[in-house]
Amino acid sequence: MHFQYEASSPEERQSNPVRHAHFQRWFSTFASLAHSRLPLDPYLQSVTDTLKEVAGVASAVVEWIEGDQLVYRAVSGEAARHIGTRIALEGSLSGLCITRQQPLICRDASTDHRVDRAACEAVGAVSMVVAPVVYEGRSVAVLKLISRQVDQFKAADVSILDAFCACIAVTIAREEIAQENEKLLRANQSVAADLNVESSLRIEYEKKLADALRRRRTVLDNAHVAFVAIDEAGLIADWNEAAANLFGWRTHEAIGEELSALIVPERFRDAHRAGLTRYLATGEARFINKRVELPAMRRDGREFPAELTISEVWFESQRQFTCFIHDISDRRRATEADERLRLLINSVSDYAIFMLDQDGFVRSWNDGAREIHGYEADEIVGRHFTLFFSPDDVSKKKPEAELLRAASQGRVENEGWRLRKDGSAFWAHVILTALRDGDGQQQGFVKITRDMTARRRLEELEASSRRMNEFLALLGHELRNPLAPIRNAVSILKLKSTEDADVVRSRQIVDRQLAHLTKLVDDLLEAGRVSSGKIRLSSDTVNVADVIQLSVEASQPLFDERQQRLAVSGAEQPLFVKGDTTRLVQALNNLLNNASKFSPVGSKITLETGPHGNSVVVRVIDRGRGISPDALDSVFDLFVQEHPPGAHADEGGLGIGLTLVRAIAQLHGGHVEARSGGAGQGSTFSMWLPLVQAPTRAASVPPTPDRHANRPLDVLVVDDNKDSADSMTLLVEMLGHTARAAYDGPDALQSFGQRAPQVVLLDLSMPGMTGFDVIRRIREATSGDVIVAAMTGLGSDEDIARTRTAGFDAHLTKPVDLPELEGVLARAALRAAGD
Repeated sequence: MHFQYEASSPEERQSNPVRHAHFQRWFSTFASLAHSRLPLDPYLQSVTDTLKEVAGVASAVVEWIEGDQLVYRAVSGEAARHIGTRIALEGSLSGLCITRQQPLICRDASTDHRVDRAACEAVGAVSMVVAPVVYEGRSVAVLKLISRQVDQFKAADVSILDAFCACIAVTIAREEIAQENEKLLRANQSVAADLNVESSLRIEYEKKLADALRRRRTVLDNAHVAFVAIDEAGLIADWNEAAANLFGWRTHEAIGEELSALIVPERFRDAHRAGLTRYLATGEARFINKRVELPAMRRDGREFPAELTISEVWFESQRQFTCFIHDISDRRRATEADERLRLLINSVSDYAIFMLDQDGFVRSWNDGAREIHGYEADEIVGRHFTLFFSPDDVSKKKPEAELLRAASQGRVENEGWRLRKDGSAFWAHVILTALRDGDGQQQGFVKITRDMTARRRLEELEASSRRMNEFLALLGHELRNPLAPIRNAVSILKLKSTEDADVVRSRQIVDRQLAHLTKLVDDLLEAGRVSSGKIRLSSDTVNVADVIQLSVEASQPLFDERQQRLAVSGAEQPLFVKGDTTRLVQALNNLLNNASKFSPVGSKITLETGPHGNSVVVRVIDRGRGISPDALDSVFDLFVQEHPPGAHADEGGLGIGLTLVRAIAQLHGGHVEARSGGAGQGSTFSMWLPLVQAPTRAASVPPTPDRHANRPLDVLVVDDNKDSADSMTLLVEMLGHTARAAYDGPDALQSFGQRAPQVVLLDLSMPGMTGFDVIRRIREATSGDVIVAAMTGLGSDEDIARTRTAGFDAHLTKPVDLPELEGVLARAALRAAGD
């Protein structure tokens, strides 16, 4: 029984003699009961009366087993009016105690599934402890203590109940023997027979008493808690098997030894002895179940934390002290682990981690929750977690649905908008997990929330960028279609000889502006490829001098137009890089054009190249307008220009060229940088590329003169844009060939079937039947002698690879330049000559 009491005031100390008298009465009553010869029912009633009075509980009950029921045979206290009540064995704590033949404790009858709650409510049982009365190997009754307080009973109470149960078993034996003796007396009237029976009964009684004492010893020895009894000198008087297992000293080794010397580390022994002396001198010994924590030591010297519960008892007129000792290492570790976990959770600032009860009310709050949601712990603990949801979500019962799903599935993970204390919304990634105890009963929830607003905005930005790239590709394609007939018309005008100066000047204006517009469209498409990472490079060993020569040739017309002088130095030195000649020329050409554009008319621009460690550096230096320090870091960003449109007459373009230069340099394993002294100080752009070894030279073969390049050909032009088809047809005819036009796929196949041409210039994007459909039909109908060139506004590396796979012989990107067209026709002429 949980007889714990500790005086804290003089008044309570004055009441100790009364409590001590009660305790002495309990032991004297226990001794008298153990040796009494009361009949069984009065004896059982005396047992319940004694336990009820001494333990200070609401009721004490002896439940007797009759078949599959238990009968209240002896009752003391508030439940006395229920004597004779019957309850079913099944579904009750007493029934489970009988089945297992072991004591059980119910800490709270309202939540313990093992009890008969209706019966508990009837007798006012809030907490209970029950122990089986075992007689000849079978359970015959249950001894029960009932309290109206939660968690009244502890494990130490079980040993005392077991002692009473053993006495009850002895009384049962005596009762049965007495009944047998009475039968013998009735059957045999002789005095001799009576004496023999009495002698037999006494022997049997003593045997059963010895058995009961052995059972008591067995209970102590088999208990999981170390039990030690010491005298006033601190010497060990009793030592059970659990104590032997805990400390390593066998019973015969421990009896008679000082407890401190055996179980207390040496550095604490003096303090322990002084504490025991003070315990005896101050009268603390009169208080039952005093609990203390102390460092303990095993036989091998290993130390561990222990809890000692000490009580004063009297045995054969001598005062002794019973001690129950628990190894609390696991409890200490669990406490420390809980504290570490609490500190860890509280230190996490990127995640909101908090507990909810089963109804969704906040029960804990970490620092991360405060950072993300904005509430202090004292502001939010005890409030419902619907505070984090928008009014619309609350009206739709989303919080309740989240709890139900977590309870049924064990875990819920989702994302959505949540609210902070200040009303602002953030995008949250939420994990809600149901917490369950060892029996699977739900105890609440733990919720982990992370602010993912930045990631969501990045995803939205990426989606927006993707849509922009798709738009740029579509825009570039759509702009190429009207440019195609314009380029065809300009090519036609070039082929027309005229002496009219106005016509020539007008043609040149259209040609220059068309080239400029085509460059803008190409830049738009290149920007889309850069943003989406779709630029593809060939991997050749390239002489930097060749790149410089091609770039200078491409930029020379612009320099001539602006009367500028380009000085090249270092190009005579053979330096090689691994990469794509076309892309490198494109990058350097952009740097040269940029320098020309922002330099005064008639100025000098320098192009320098040379090795630098394991790299080759190509620098373009101008003395033009320069770049402000604030703009240096952003000049390579897409669509960025230093000044707003229209601020300077030379500020044309889309702000794409330098972005392409940086992307091309990085794809080659290099980088590009810009320097300037500021406005009016000119600029220097440097492109760094990794050097490689020079390739082995191969013998050059002079090209064979093309004797068939001007052979007349039959050409079929297919384009759903009538102007584009008609202008290309006219251009082909002016080049000396026969040409005809078709404006859709079926028309092209019909014309092809009537007379197979030698060349087909085929648009890809046509409604109904695309160019890919048409070439498939053409290849199925011919042996492959026909030259089929794709003529399209799609000009990426992926588009070129797709047309090659589809069986096209060439890929012409609109608007088609005259030299590209002449190259395809010359190829067809060579194939026709081979026939």
